[in-house]
Amino acid sequence: MLGPFWLAILALMSAGVVDTIYLGHLSTNALAAVGFCFPIVFFGNSVNIGLGAGTLSAISRAIGRKDRELSAIHGASAILLTIAVMTIIVLASFFVISGILDIMGVTPEIKPLALVYLKYALPALIVMGLAMMTNNILRAGGEALLPSTIMISGAVLNIIIDPLLIFGIGPFPRMEIEGAALATLIANGLAAVFGLFVVVYYRRAASFAGLTWQRITASWAVILRVGLPATGTNVIVPVSILLVTAFIARNLGTTEVAAFTVVSRVEMLSLTLLYALSACIGAVTGQNGGAGLTDRVRETFVFCFKICFAWGAFIGVLLGLGANLVPQVFTKDPAVIDLARAYFWIVPVTFAGYGSVFVAAAGLNALGRPSYGLTFTIIRSFAMLVPFIWFGVHLYGMTGVYMGVASANILAGAIALYYTLKKTPMHAVHH
Repeated sequence: MLGPFWLAILALMSAGVVDTIYLGHLSTNALAAVGFCFPIVFFGNSVNIGLGAGTLSAISRAIGRKDRELSAIHGASAILLTIAVMTIIVLASFFVISGILDIMGVTPEIKPLALVYLKYALPALIVMGLAMMTNNILRAGGEALLPSTIMISGAVLNIIIDPLLIFGIGPFPRMEIEGAALATLIANGLAAVFGLFVVVYYRRAASFAGLTWQRITASWAVILRVGLPATGTNVIVPVSILLVTAFIARNLGTTEVAAFTVVSRVEMLSLTLLYALSACIGAVTGQNGGAGLTDRVRETFVFCFKICFAWGAFIGVLLGLGANLVPQVFTKDPAVIDLARAYFWIVPVTFAGYGSVFVAAAGLNALGRPSYGLTFTIIRSFAMLVPFIWFGVHLYGMTGVYMGVASANILAGAIALYYTLKKTPMHAVHH
């Protein structure tokens, strides 16, 4: 499963990276504006990921018990749940967005750019949620190629439409930062339509026939039992990034926010293999845990942690060697490049720790044990990352920020490894 998913997540992250590269070459202000919007959009996507984890857990356990009818009901109910939850979040966001940007320390020249980007980026969360949910429904059955195709199609369309709308190529208007967000909305809308067709008609993995309100709410209860804590686990990360961005904006400045945007994008791209690993582990731990095969669940965790360490070592060396070149891909501003450089020598070698946290959380979510992942993530983000970076900003500027991230990765990774392998039951929770 890992190969196709890695390609899918790589494609998904690449769309965001391509956005950042194009906008970085427009201006440092556009780069900073996307940096301010990133945790806000990431928050919405984290809710989507959390609902997806709940769905994957519910469907994979139903399949593990050979109950195909129930898995199809869960699939249809999950699609309705995504539409309902994301619509509420997007509508609520429009009321509070201006105030959130102010709290983050956005400057008067950057705020209009951020608002114009969010005008399309927020509604895009609804269709992105649908595309991701169809993906999760298929993944719960152990499929790899089809769900990956849904994600890749959206990303490829995004990358194609991006330059047309940002720079106004051919008959298209030059929309700059607004165009980047509109491209995301259009591309993911098309991917969602494709995903729904595959799930409902082609694979029949979701069935709306005979779906009563009683059945829907029963399914929602099963999905949200894991989905709510998993959402909590996932939204902690963007909330901590929002706080970190605010520390940097208020204590350092716009150039530093632009540099943080660059390194955050590189980090997301570097972690794609481990994100894919966390997307795969649930189907294996969920089905084996549901069937009571606890030895296989433990083996899966050990195998995945080994991958985290191997990948962390490889990418750490690679980015360390490319520290002078990588930031230049995103921007020509020498001040931004200079501020970003130190990150590549300090943080990437600690990716194994961060990967262990979210891989452990995903594997335990599928077993119906979401509280562990929630605890690991709270420890990393709020008990370590935010306070470490607060001290770092005041002591060493941007280098202090990077030292804070690295310290949190190492300590939280050690806790996640120890608790998962030594303290956690390996069988699935049955309803």
